[in-house]
Amino acid sequence: MTSELISTKIVVVHDDMDEDYPLIVMLKDKYSDENVIFFKHSQEGLNYVLENLGKKMVVLLDKNFKDKDDISGLKVFEKIREKTALVYIVLISANSITDFSEEELKILINKDLFKLEKFTTDYKSIIELIDEAVNSIDMRVDAAIEDWLMINKLEDTKPILITETAQYTLKDILKEIRLDSNVGKDFVRKVNALTIELIMRNKEKIS
Repeated sequence: MTSELISTKIVVVHDDMDEDYPLIVMLKDKYSDENVIFFKHSQEGLNYVLENLGKKMVVLLDKNFKDKDDISGLKVFEKIREKTALVYIVLISANSITDFSEEELKILINKDLFKLEKFTTDYKSIIELIDEAVNSIDMRVDAAIEDWLMINKLEDTKPILITETAQYTLKDILKEIRLDSNVGKDFVRKVNALTIELIMRNKEKIS
């Protein structure tokens, strides 16, 4: 990856931290100030995520919030999953996994939580999980499309997908993939199948 490529946003939503909290400082040192976005209140963090689904994002999310106006981290997780499965979420909690109810564990498993981590001062383990999420995102089709658009800096006006009801440019397709829509899912399946077909027929080589 080069510095030209689009960076993943690290969205931290936690009411026991602030901008000077050691973990936030470490993340900013690694991923840069502009790519680490911090929210103390869960609803504000949720709003940011839902308003920026077109971006590559990893969310580091607290499970519990003290403010009566804040919704729980589990509810934030559920609301994000109502819109997309492509935002990777690392849930951190001061509680042991044995303190989670059966219903809470079902929600996390069935709705594809990326990772669950007990919150301690061993920030290295948390950062490693975020690194893993960022690397996973960079291997996805949507990340490759976004990076290609950035590198080539081409006008994106030509439709590359035409259905009975709409026409989609590459940027439109990127948005559909990030929204986890049927159009986006179908495009990813076709791209993966085409890539394998070209490689196996020796029409393209990976360099």
